[in-house]
Amino acid sequence: MNDFDLESKLKGVCVPERPEEYWNDFPSRIRVQLRREQPQMAPRPAWRTRLMWASNFALTTAVLFICIQYHPLRSTTTAIIKQERCFHAQLARLDGGLHRLMLNTDGMGYLLMDAN
Repeated sequence: MNDFDLESKLKGVCVPERPEEYWNDFPSRIRVQLRREQPQMAPRPAWRTRLMWASNFALTTAVLFICIQYHPLRSTTTAIIKQERCFHAQLARLDGGLHRLMLNTDGMGYLLMDAN
């Protein structure tokens, strides 16, 4: 069906006769009916909210358990202290062997052989 056929069918339909005041009052009646028939807001299902709270609680509990179990700050501090001790030991060895480096005239290879 094209536009011309649709328009001709619509023009062929009889409109019931209404008085002039009906058409004047028509927009205001429609506005009143629209105000009355506003849809009520449907409440959200409670299970979604409970599921969200439960999942957040489970995630928080898991993170707390991991932090308590593995002590990330304590293990990091322990690793830093071990590395600091190793650094100080190597620095002490360097201080002890530094006079050999200055006195060694045969090159670095001989110095390393003497140190071992």
